Amino acid sequence: MGNNTKKAKVPEICLIAPSQSLADLTRRVAADRGLEVGIYVAVLDDGIKLAEELMSRGARIFVSRKGTAEVLARNHFTVAKISTTLNDYLRHLDLLKGYQGKTVIVEYVSFINELKQLCRYLGVENTMILGYQNATEYEQCVKMALDSHATCFMGGGASLPNEAKRQGIPYTVVENTYESVSIALDAALQLLNVQKQEREKRKEYEIQLQKHQMLMNYTRDAIINVDARGMVSIMNMEARRMFHLTHSAVGRDIRRLLPELEFDELRRTPEQVVGQIIRIQGQLLSVNKIPIVMGGQFEGAIYFFQSVHDIQKSEQRIRLQLHQKGLVAKYHFEDILGISDSLERVKLIARSYAQADSSILLTGETGTGKELFAQSIHNSSPRRNGPFVAINCAALPKDLLSSQLFGYEEGSFTGAAKGGKPGIFELAHGGTIFLDEIGEIPEETQIQLLRVLQEKEVRRLSSDKVIPIDVRVICATNRNLALEVKERRFRMDLFFRINVLKLEIPPLRERKEDIPLLADHFLEEYCRGGRLAEVRARMHGLYPRMMEYSWPGNIRELQAVTERIAILLDQGFPMEIDAHMMMEEFGYLEGEEGGMGPEPGERPGAEEQPEPDRKTEPEESASGRPISECRKEDIIRALKNHHYRRQEAAQALGISRSTLWRLIRKYEIE
Repeated sequence: MGNNTKKAKVPEICLIAPSQSLADLTRRVAADRGLEVGIYVAVLDDGIKLAEELMSRGARIFVSRKGTAEVLARNHFTVAKISTTLNDYLRHLDLLKGYQGKTVIVEYVSFINELKQLCRYLGVENTMILGYQNATEYEQCVKMALDSHATCFMGGGASLPNEAKRQGIPYTVVENTYESVSIALDAALQLLNVQKQEREKRKEYEIQLQKHQMLMNYTRDAIINVDARGMVSIMNMEARRMFHLTHSAVGRDIRRLLPELEFDELRRTPEQVVGQIIRIQGQLLSVNKIPIVMGGQFEGAIYFFQSVHDIQKSEQRIRLQLHQKGLVAKYHFEDILGISDSLERVKLIARSYAQADSSILLTGETGTGKELFAQSIHNSSPRRNGPFVAINCAALPKDLLSSQLFGYEEGSFTGAAKGGKPGIFELAHGGTIFLDEIGEIPEETQIQLLRVLQEKEVRRLSSDKVIPIDVRVICATNRNLALEVKERRFRMDLFFRINVLKLEIPPLRERKEDIPLLADHFLEEYCRGGRLAEVRARMHGLYPRMMEYSWPGNIRELQAVTERIAILLDQGFPMEIDAHMMMEEFGYLEGEEGGMGPEPGERPGAEEQPEPDRKTEPEESASGRPISECRKEDIIRALKNHHYRRQEAAQALGISRSTLWRLIRKYEIE
């Protein structure tokens, strides 16, 4: 074999033939069947060296016959053997029945006994049979055959035929048939397929093992697994950290490492122990003991550890997140700024809904102010003096959501607070509960929630007592819940239960006339008093561009952008230099190449439709006089007296902020 073959990739199936005639036959069979087979010639020990090299270049299955096949198999190569049957020998020995000379047969030892029986059966006389097991013995047999003064040889390999041919002595080689080679190639294909399946299974197992190890090492629980004798077999990183152990702890007796676990007691009574509080190495821990029992036989145990201190901190953090929302609604309808018809219509509907007690579903894109509406509805409802409790259903882990909604009893799960804990439905008794991101709750929680809404009672986790509740439920989502129901991700019965009253909050792109009013409100929050008037005046130049943007993030995005602009202008940056940078933030102009297009669900051209005339009754100020009596001079004077802070000016005039904004536009006050 040349240098090129050492570098080249070889087929996965390779023939190592002890004779060139077998190599030629196999090449023909492979070509007829369209198979890719590497063809090589080597005998016995030379075949082993060749197989090692071919393995390093991609060979996986070897095809060979007789002695070479046996030697390869003994050296742990995967071999598909080409069968040489007694019938193959029978054809050749039958020709020697009447032969008068001396015949020497050189054959691999596995066939010697069968050959002797065939010779006796056929009456083949004056025959010497020599057997070999390796290359050295083969060469010795060839030498003995040549020295025997035989007149005919039978046998394979390379040396015997070559020497017989050189000395002009007749010889015959027992060759394999076309069918036997084809059968061997079939076996090789099957072996290759089995190997591939095993590799895939091994790879899948290794992936699963890696996932298991990652899960073990990145969970917050400390985990220790022991076998039936109590010897540690697995320990994750958190366990090593918690108990100040090293990898050397694996294989040691858990009774010596952590005697507080009372392993022998668990082995005698293999029952799960959940939430047991144990002090180990000065740490107060919550321990779960899970025995492993198979076929009635104790096979080991898994221990899960959590620090009680960490559990308490986690629960305090969750409680803080819930209670930071407060049990009091801060916002009223007057805090929802806007003069657009679409917003006024929604506020009017919401005020009507506030007087009812049915469930409300608030829908709308993210950032449209759904919680402001929820709080305003509560503060306008007969429940205004009761608690308002809000929870974001997407912000809590799924396994924790139910316990926060419905509460739990002491010992319900690892880390459960002593004495249990009321859920937010209990906390909201007599008031309103606001479930934001309702579309994110898992199915099992949906079932529990449906029962609470239907029965108006709640049962804490691990409790057999029901607690009557009087709660008004407001839900919110930015998902299409009807589509979620259709695709079986949200229960239909729950959907109809929460969707009694529906309120769709319009996106900012459908109420663009509110953008200057909202931006002006945010400016007052972010600008210094002395520069507010100047910043507001310079800001007016940006409003046309801002009103052409689609605002996918709605009011939340407008607030962020306004804050950025306010900070830049408040620092005195020249408008000519920074306008382009700021405008890129707004992005989309009709027909501007590369700009941002309308958001999904936006009605193209909706902004070009003329607004219907608004027929309203004459408004009155808080002092009782008609709004029409508010003169331009009065408004200008109030603005100057209050340093252009419109909220303060509106209060001085006895009118609302939205009314003041309309009058400023009416009188074209700069």
